[in-house]
Amino acid sequence: MADINGVTLNAGSSPTVKYTITYTKSRPNNNQMTYNFTISAALSSSGSYIHSGYALLCTVTVNGSSAQVRIKAADGDNWDGTTPRLRYVSVTCTSTTGNAEQGVRFRVISDGRLTLTSGVIDNSSYSVLSSPLLITACGAPTSCSVSPTVGEGNVTLSWSGASDGTNNSITSYEIQYSESSDNVTWGSWTALTTVTTSATSGSLSVAPPATRGYYRRFQVRTQGSAGASYYSGWKISANSVRKNIPPEQATVLTASPAVYSTEPVTITWSGAAGGTSPIKGYMIACKTSTNNETWTGWTVLEHLDLSASSGSRTVAASNVPGTYTRYGLWTIDTLNVYSSEQVSNSILCVSAASATPVVTAPKDGSATYNHNPRFLISTGSQPNSQVVCVKIGSGIWQDSVNNPELFSARGTIGKNTSVIFRAENQIPGVKLITIRCLNQDFAAPSSDVSRTFTLLPSPFETISANETKVKAKHITALRTAANTVRDYYRLPTFSWSESIMAGKTYVKNWPFHILEIRRALEPVIDLINQFDSGSAFDVPEVNWEQIGNGRPKAAVMNQLQELILAL
Repeated sequence: MADINGVTLNAGSSPTVKYTITYTKSRPNNNQMTYNFTISAALSSSGSYIHSGYALLCTVTVNGSSAQVRIKAADGDNWDGTTPRLRYVSVTCTSTTGNAEQGVRFRVISDGRLTLTSGVIDNSSYSVLSSPLLITACGAPTSCSVSPTVGEGNVTLSWSGASDGTNNSITSYEIQYSESSDNVTWGSWTALTTVTTSATSGSLSVAPPATRGYYRRFQVRTQGSAGASYYSGWKISANSVRKNIPPEQATVLTASPAVYSTEPVTITWSGAAGGTSPIKGYMIACKTSTNNETWTGWTVLEHLDLSASSGSRTVAASNVPGTYTRYGLWTIDTLNVYSSEQVSNSILCVSAASATPVVTAPKDGSATYNHNPRFLISTGSQPNSQVVCVKIGSGIWQDSVNNPELFSARGTIGKNTSVIFRAENQIPGVKLITIRCLNQDFAAPSSDVSRTFTLLPSPFETISANETKVKAKHITALRTAANTVRDYYRLPTFSWSESIMAGKTYVKNWPFHILEIRRALEPVIDLINQFDSGSAFDVPEVNWEQIGNGRPKAAVMNQLQELILAL
């Protein structure tokens, strides 16, 4: 279809009207076109005329939109000769495609009082050409985010949903970043890079902030072929990436036993914590010394997968006598970042160090009335020959070789052997005892075993024959003391068959109470006498006093009191 610009159309006869049509055009937006038509209407010969009563109305239609202009009015408008009369009409129509033909209907009708055929026409054979579409900005990405949100090294920035502009295809993406210490207040934007691509989405490996614990966010805008005036707006990332904070070292790391020869060594720790990433595991290392002062470098023993903040592990240790070992523990997070190390106490390897002894009595926190208290000790499983050592409070060490009179088994003592230590005279008060075994050949001590007990003064009132009347309080005192002694030797509390109440307990039952107290004490005597193979510190066989009937005699009461004070 030919363009109507410059076309002359002949309309009617007697006279013929010649319509010459030109137009200019403009595009107000990418949805419309405006065509400005100039219509030059002229009669075909100089003698031609169209006078009053006749009228011509022109309608121009483009793509369904129309506008009208009057060529001749019916009255007061005589048209003579060939001089053209110019008429102007503008049509704004729908247009979403640039450089596209749009059909034109050029129609002139007779609408006067008199009917006219001259100048009447209805032509749809021509078109107009739309202007190119206007350039528009590219569309910014609709989605932009970074993953993961905690990073030690580079993370991935991703965006999508960008779009071309009109006559402005995507050529690249401009990326900037800003930083924050709290993920709330942000610094200014800093240029990062430009990614060249025509795709509507993309991704880029980006770095977290240099400062640990800081946050970094990003913004992306679309660049197009039409230049900077038509770049998109910025799309800020929906989240940010934080520079990883390293995990925290364990607050406590302990290696045990402090002295060893062949038994396993265990490290125990607690108080570790993740930084911005959870704990993944630990690295364990060791270093050694021959003097507990100058140390080798760290030797890595293992990497351990464990997310807990505490734990324990059996670890390798030096088997060279006289060598000290320390352990280091590093916390590792899920980004493989290591904490600073926590260092354990040092432990010493000795030749055939004595195993830790077992202390049967005293029970920790118990009490006794014996001013020469017995300590029931069993040597450990190594070595075959050991020296048992005991210290009371801050006093000197006393051992089975140099102080044989204090031990039921004297000199060096075999492994897995029970021995009784009987202390020298002690004054009442709280006592701390420390017990160890020693491999005398190498001066290799076991780990220390400590116990605390209280040496009590006698709780008993003096009972004199034919003077003191035995009362409920005397029986109650014996009962309490009997259970105190039982507890010292780790025996359970004895349950009494009847409560003793002053003025209420039948005198006839008192012999049974005496028998009960004896039964409560007999297991203590058996424990002591059967504990070791010797008899040096045994409790002598008791020849019980005759109880009789009614209230116990002074001799019966005193026998029990003296026995309790000697256990």
